[in-house]
Amino acid sequence: MQGKHHRIYDRAFGKDRAFWNEASPYHRLTTAAAPMLLVCSTQRDDACPQAQPFASKVTKLGGRVVVLPVDLKHGEINKELGLPSNYTTTVESFMRSLGLP
Repeated sequence: MQGKHHRIYDRAFGKDRAFWNEASPYHRLTTAAAPMLLVCSTQRDDACPQAQPFASKVTKLGGRVVVLPVDLKHGEINKELGLPSNYTTTVESFMRSLGLP
């Protein structure tokens, strides 16, 4: 909130710092979570670097996390999943590692 950020966050979460902290996945994470795959866009300078502290906290709390940087825009990350690609293969591999088909 104090640093440079996209205006959409102000529209979505307002100007109340306490509310930002309450809504923050980083601050809400207090115990080991279910295994997670964090997909981030390398096309945004801040996306993958923001995923790293969250991933570190998951690991510190005893959880399993994988950060997957992909060369796709945010919307493309959703749109491209399931199409033949290394991205889809990696996501499916992660899911299989959890015992999912």
